[in-house]
Amino acid sequence: MTIKSFKKVLLFSLTATLLASLASCSGKVYDETMAAYDDGTPKLVYTIKESKNNQKIKIGEKYYYADGKIMYEKYFDNNEPDGIWKFYYPNGNIFAEGDYSDNKELGSNWKILTDKGTPFYDNDFDSMAVLEVTPDHRPLSISYYNGDEEMRYQFNDNFTINAKGLVKGGKKEGTWEFYYANGQIMLEAHYQDGLENGAYNSYRETGIPYFRGFYINGSRANVWEIYDEAGNLVDRKDYDKH
Repeated sequence: MTIKSFKKVLLFSLTATLLASLASCSGKVYDETMAAYDDGTPKLVYTIKESKNNQKIKIGEKYYYADGKIMYEKYFDNNEPDGIWKFYYPNGNIFAEGDYSDNKELGSNWKILTDKGTPFYDNDFDSMAVLEVTPDHRPLSISYYNGDEEMRYQFNDNFTINAKGLVKGGKKEGTWEFYYANGQIMLEAHYQDGLENGAYNSYRETGIPYFRGFYINGSRANVWEIYDEAGNLVDRKDYDKH
């Protein structure tokens, strides 16, 4: 074989190898509806990429509210979270945006916003972190740090606040508030060094009081009152009497 012929064969071989490699990397990409609402509106949509052997690989996922607005969009690489993930309020504004390119467990560079599109936390802070995510990697608990204090928030499935309060030295401090998914307050409690201290008031989802009480150093104290669903006082118990 002459040198000229050898070069032609080598060039053809390299070209064929390159084309084969490109073919394997440039599979067909399309969206596939995995679930829909009763009226046919897409609910869950996967972005699929087909490999050269026609294997379906999920590289993206979107979920929609019943009115067609997007609830979240996610991306994957080798079945692991990847890229920028976004979660949306029912009105279409972004609730949270985070990067799963490096930190596959909790994400990084998170931005949390109110349903009005404004910064979620207006006070000064040194840093912010997502402490916990749901099984589908939605922010569940976050903290804003300022010195040795942190303002912590927990969220419901519909992105409303489930709980909020101050943490010092890893312990609850001051007033903590807990909410139902509809925004109605569920419980208002006061803490000192991680223990309940002070008024402890619970409410029904309608806003009607459920019980009112008091704690001293983590133990029930003073008079506790219980109310029925109409808001009528139905029982009282004095925890100072033994």
